[in-house]
Amino acid sequence: MPAPHNPILIGYLPKRVERRPEWLNNPIVLDICSASHCISAPPEGWIDRWLHNEYGVFPDEPSARKVMPDDQAHLYELHAYRLFPVRFDEGREEPFAIPPLTVQPLRSSFTRLGYDAVSCGAGSDYFAFECSPLSCNHAAEQFEVNEHCLVDTPQRAMELALAFSSGNWEPGPYYVVEVLRGDWSGKT
Repeated sequence: MPAPHNPILIGYLPKRVERRPEWLNNPIVLDICSASHCISAPPEGWIDRWLHNEYGVFPDEPSARKVMPDDQAHLYELHAYRLFPVRFDEGREEPFAIPPLTVQPLRSSFTRLGYDAVSCGAGSDYFAFECSPLSCNHAAEQFEVNEHCLVDTPQRAMELALAFSSGNWEPGPYYVVEVLRGDWSGKT
């Protein structure tokens, strides 16, 4: 597999990060920080506010903060996503053009949690993260993952995206996303 392309920051999203479900048999996994919304989800009704960009995330931290109920803000983590300009579909790797975006630059206080291979956007009006086989389909029981149910290198995420796109997982295409965590302080 060729060296990964540089990922592009696509935006921010508040996520209510859930602990590893009992049905996911991998004691290494402590919580689910996948790009998918299947287990760890954004606030209810977030999409109805129409503050998100064409990638289904928010272009800046203030917009992401606005979709959280004030009395529940403490339940959500701030995640940022960088998308690699490559797509995996039916066992093929192909370039994927990411148009220029207006996104608030990433603060230095964000930390990388890992990389996810996630299916996206079939039939949506915008690009939407759908399922991560690592967490959604028990693939973390077959493949080495970190405590956040992600992999530690973009190369490994691309290998998995290729395998997921040609196997008996969720329908693709698949994309590789770097998942980062920040704080809500707004400080660099």
